[in-house]
Amino acid sequence: MTPGPNFRAQALLSFPFFGLGLASLLALVAWAVRYPELLVTPVDAFTPLAFVHLAVLGWMAPFVFGAAYQLIPVIAEVPLWSRRGAWLHFTLHLVAAPLLIRAMARGDFSSAGLWGGLVALGVLVGVSDLAITADRRSRWTPENVGLVLALFWLSVAVALGAMLALMRAGRLPGFDSARLLPLHLTCGLVGFFLGTLFAVSFKLVPMFLLGCPGGRFRQWLTLALLNAGLFLLAPGLLGDHRPLLLLGAASLVGAVAAFLDELVAMKQGWLRTPDWPMRTFFTGLAMLVPSTVAGIAALLELGGSWLPARPGPAMFTLVAFGVLTPCILGMAGKIVPFLAWQWRYSAHIGRARVPLVTDLFQATLLRAQFFLTVPAAAALVAGTWLDSTPVLRAAAAGLLLAALTQAVNIAGLVPHLVRPRVQPLATPGTAAVPTRP
Repeated sequence: MTPGPNFRAQALLSFPFFGLGLASLLALVAWAVRYPELLVTPVDAFTPLAFVHLAVLGWMAPFVFGAAYQLIPVIAEVPLWSRRGAWLHFTLHLVAAPLLIRAMARGDFSSAGLWGGLVALGVLVGVSDLAITADRRSRWTPENVGLVLALFWLSVAVALGAMLALMRAGRLPGFDSARLLPLHLTCGLVGFFLGTLFAVSFKLVPMFLLGCPGGRFRQWLTLALLNAGLFLLAPGLLGDHRPLLLLGAASLVGAVAAFLDELVAMKQGWLRTPDWPMRTFFTGLAMLVPSTVAGIAALLELGGSWLPARPGPAMFTLVAFGVLTPCILGMAGKIVPFLAWQWRYSAHIGRARVPLVTDLFQATLLRAQFFLTVPAAAALVAGTWLDSTPVLRAAAAGLLLAALTQAVNIAGLVPHLVRPRVQPLATPGTAAVPTRP
């Protein structure tokens, strides 16, 4: 896309999603600082259930959708199919998701079913918009296919969530919620969020570090193993079929191994040293190792002194807060200032001197975010393995401070958005061209 009105309008689209996600993250980790036991409590009670959905629907989903509305058109090399659909999606999510979480916290599953239906409608609108965009030129690269498959697993997770809400409200008898709940969590957390992370990494890591993909074979292998594992786990979890669970777990382990091997191969072609946001991102990727161990222990109901004390909650905490939160914060440090620059400064190229993309965020805060995230991630591993509330509180406090650095940096964009800082060209016909983030 060229720097025209559509180009700038598409950049503006993501900011409301990012704002909602960041506000939810601050509330979420503050809640975890106050009640760290929520990080290792099963979702049998109302409060842990609301906490988990604040993490998923309040924090991670808006940020991922905000990024997807930018990345999928870039990967497909076409404009977004419908910006109105994206705005409708945001409106439905903004209204319904907080009310859904509140209803869950109160145990009012009749209301939760109503608000969950509106959230599901918004997701349907968003998934349709993105899927049509991705399919318009059928560029079936690993990153494109990976994102489409992630949207499929999101749709499955939303459908299962609607069924669970109806079952809790007593409107859908005859189903066992104890079997649907692990599948709902697996489809959302692994299928959608990790699937999106893998696909996005194939595109953005080489782009930000001026490198080349390590190899298409490993990328296709990662996607094949990830999705094969999920298709095996679905009947395995529903039917409590241990051979299928073993095969599905082995396939997911293979997917993580292939993905990490691809990252190592990418590293050999890097022409740029990772900056602070990318280091934060790689901190999250490193957490895939303990997260996978906890996930396998939860799926296969393993026990032992070398495993987390409560594998199920530990898996969610490590994936959501150990892997996805640092990865999203790191990528936000690259994407958000670029989108702000795209919205306010792209029209001035060739007409005036404009700031560099790297000038829009404070490097000191990005560095502080990295040094806060690393010990917080280590504390998450220790806290979940030892089932230690003080250690988990320290981890949540570290993530809260890391999120605050992001909030301060984003607040620093407001002057640029309100009044762009452009200067006349020193020499007619020349301009300072910003670097890619």
